[in-house]
Amino acid sequence: MSFRCRHCRSRIREDEDTAGARCPRCLEPLFERPRVPEPAQAGGDADEGVCALHPHNRSVSTCRRCGNYMCPVCWTRWHGLAICTACVERALESREAAPEEARRHLRQAILSLVFGLVASGLVALTLVVAVLLTRDGVNEGAAGLVGILILASPFVAALGVGQGAAAIRTRGDHMILATSGLLLSALQAGVVIGLFMVSVTSS
Repeated sequence: MSFRCRHCRSRIREDEDTAGARCPRCLEPLFERPRVPEPAQAGGDADEGVCALHPHNRSVSTCRRCGNYMCPVCWTRWHGLAICTACVERALESREAAPEEARRHLRQAILSLVFGLVASGLVALTLVVAVLLTRDGVNEGAAGLVGILILASPFVAALGVGQGAAAIRTRGDHMILATSGLLLSALQAGVVIGLFMVSVTSS
């Protein structure tokens, strides 16, 4: 998917949903209708502002982030908000995540922690069943349950490790949650592997 900038006619090799708000070549707005800036007149209405970057242009709006006045040249839509070019540049320099990326990061961090807790519960349940087996004698149903729990626990832990690693790789705002889920899931996977190795060497 690609399209052309209406100003410089350069080809943007992305679709319109993933392209930025401005052309990477001429820096003109890609999706906004061109507006002719009106010059600010001296002695005008006191409530009328002038652009913070172009003091000779009358403002058409205020930036939703910094509150500065913007003229049509500076007015840019960024992730659904009308903001000025200075705020766009700051967002690009800080590698600010898009709202959908932030939601995905939070979802991955939560899933990592949930999978880690589920894996911990399966490990604890496996130990309880194993203790009951050694005390009351082994039967086929209980032994089968232990086998299922042993097989399920590392699978769930691996899912938690995967979600935690993905969340950490994106480096969003929930790094503590993602790291906690990753460590918990990895710990449970290590416990299961350790128990398996002990059972193999002792048999």
